[in-house]
Amino acid sequence: MKKTSIFQRVQSRILSHKIISIIIVIIILGGGYYTYGKITAANASPQYVLSMARLGTISQTVTGSGQVSAENQIDVTSEVSAKIQSIAVSIGQHVVKGQLLATLDAHDASISLESARIAYAKLVQPAKTGDLTNAQNSLIKAYNDGFAAVSSTHLDLPSIMTEAGDMLYDRNGFLSDQRALQLSSSARTYRETAGLSYDRALAQYEAALAQYKNLSRSSATSSIDSLITTTQTMTKSVAVMLQNLQNTITFVASAQPNYYADEAAAAAANVIAWSDQINSNLSSLISSQNSITSSSNSLDTLARGAEDLDVRSQRLSLQKAEEEYQKYFIRAPFDGIVGRIPVSVYSQASGSTVIATIVGDRKVANISLNEVDAAKVKPGQRVEIGFDAIDGLEAIGTVGQVDLVGSVSQGVVSYGVKIIISTADDRIKPGMSLNVSIITNEISDALVVPSSAVKTQGTRKYVEVFPSSVLSEIARESTEASGRSMATTTNRGMMLPGTISSSTRQFDGTPMTGRSMTITSATPPTQVTVTIGESDDTGIEILSGLEIGQLVVTRTIAAGSASTATTPNILSSIGGNRGGAAGGNTRMITR
Repeated sequence: MKKTSIFQRVQSRILSHKIISIIIVIIILGGGYYTYGKITAANASPQYVLSMARLGTISQTVTGSGQVSAENQIDVTSEVSAKIQSIAVSIGQHVVKGQLLATLDAHDASISLESARIAYAKLVQPAKTGDLTNAQNSLIKAYNDGFAAVSSTHLDLPSIMTEAGDMLYDRNGFLSDQRALQLSSSARTYRETAGLSYDRALAQYEAALAQYKNLSRSSATSSIDSLITTTQTMTKSVAVMLQNLQNTITFVASAQPNYYADEAAAAAANVIAWSDQINSNLSSLISSQNSITSSSNSLDTLARGAEDLDVRSQRLSLQKAEEEYQKYFIRAPFDGIVGRIPVSVYSQASGSTVIATIVGDRKVANISLNEVDAAKVKPGQRVEIGFDAIDGLEAIGTVGQVDLVGSVSQGVVSYGVKIIISTADDRIKPGMSLNVSIITNEISDALVVPSSAVKTQGTRKYVEVFPSSVLSEIARESTEASGRSMATTTNRGMMLPGTISSSTRQFDGTPMTGRSMTITSATPPTQVTVTIGESDDTGIEILSGLEIGQLVVTRTIAAGSASTATTPNILSSIGGNRGGAAGGNTRMITR
């Protein structure tokens, strides 16, 4: 029997029990891996993610969602009843404010408009020479006729006044003082009234006669006007006196029929004849005075033009006729697209017939905000808009209006907000869903750090920064380990110009802008008290306590969790490449 070695026996047993042998190997390797992880974890230091304090913008926003709608959409209707003569647009056509949409039959309206234009033109046109001459001649004739009426009156009055006076005051007069003794008291009262009116008429007659004798047809028109007025007043008094005489005679004849019965009839007839003559004279005087007034007004109107009120009245009539005429030409009320045309040429339109529907160019968004957000929003604020249906389109707009009265639904108060979409894009259509961010406050050139960098302890706000010695040591060790040039730091922990290289890009000057740095350090950061201002979703404004360029801690990774990132895995152990840290207790990772 051949003698075998111990190794051969082990090898033979392993080959005969392959599966069991593999399991044993895995257990041994796993135990080694676990033991290694524990050892490295015990010696590992925590990691810190750093970001730079930089100048930036704090933008506070209110978000919401809603739908697109056209700001204006209206059915353009006819205001008059007429046949449609033409349609000047088509569906889908873009129109501008005032553009003609359709024309109605305006025959009657055009005639009315032309008549109003003629009437207005006649009223405001200057007087013609012939018209002025005719008016002047008419006025001269009216004055001549007036003087003639005065002359005729004074020709008739002497005999009337004399005979009426004789009837009252002559010894043999029908109503003389001597005969009046036979009259009753009532009759004497009538007779006294007639006598008093005669005395007044006689005084006026003598004054008017004196004025008449001093004038002629060639006298000044103002003198003739005065003469006509005086004569007319006097003639009225004479007419009243004669009426009183007639009343007296009538009463006496009725009450005392035997009183000089043979003279009563003649006396009554005389008074009636005198009254008829005086009334005729009075009518002529009034007519001549009216003629003078009318002729004078006509001449004045021609000389100075129409009265201002008459011109304004006729102008309003013309304006109304023009507005009525324009109703037969249907025009677009604003810029937009023709959405529909429900009528056709030669059809009959009434006062409410829809001629076309116009959809306005400008688009708006209507959203609803709760009372907290609505209190921050006001008209004029800038709005950023995104659309669910249009990838990549970032539109802008402004807040148009905010409802002053909220609506309550299930105990929640909300306010409607109208947003004017400024971006013109044909892809934006009414009904589309959108999301908006209303910028309620924006602070430019603010010193900003990430929100996670600011911590709170009671009422105190602070950030964590590393001493400059720690950052300098990290930079030195990284330089020695990798052979790459690093940025240096000041005594306030700020990065100075230098170069930090990565596998993708190179940063110089201000290497931390727009990126973070992860370091491993056994030395903990120190707390720096800061005063904060406004904040937004990502950053906080620092008012005091930091300077531009300082590095602040935004995240701390515990040592236990950090070790797993650097512990070699099983496969790397099998391959002999253990990886791990670059050595030492501090190191830098850029990302």
